[in-house]
Amino acid sequence: MNKSKKIIIGILIVLIIVVGIVVAYKIIENSVINRADFNFTVENISSSPVNTIDHGQNDTELNRNANNVTIEVDNTTITPESVTIIITDNNNEHYAWGVEFRVQKKVNEEWEDLEYISDDLAWIDIAYEVNEDNQLVLKLDIEKYYGKLSNGIYRIVKPVYDNGYIDIYSNEFEIK
Repeated sequence: MNKSKKIIIGILIVLIIVVGIVVAYKIIENSVINRADFNFTVENISSSPVNTIDHGQNDTELNRNANNVTIEVDNTTITPESVTIIITDNNNEHYAWGVEFRVQKKVNEEWEDLEYISDDLAWIDIAYEVNEDNQLVLKLDIEKYYGKLSNGIYRIVKPVYDNGYIDIYSNEFEIK
């Protein structure tokens, strides 16, 4: 084969490869751009809680009760910035626990929710389950959401889903 035929065949091969790449790119681009579910706007994003745990049963059939759960603050971990809690869930069918928590302070013998340090805070949507000892240990970064706690008596509030959200309270702890 002479030199000019080799050059022409080489140019044709390069052109075929370039055209193939452009066509593949356009196909991929159109499949992403034309997807209806990529049109996210503030109006169609829901912030309603969703029960993402599927135990194959309706919640009304689950054998669990909030009275079978305790939340204990580990006294060796208490600081104005954080505490560690131990959730013990003695139900046959355990709750799933998110990272969300609230802090309440005792003021004049009444419990008051503390204000978040910002309205621009978010909780990750994840569910933790208890271990084989029916316990879950969580370190709570109080400072991130509330700032440092001042002196006083506090408790932790954990929401949990049970045919709607309910609150379960920890034991009291003191910041001195």
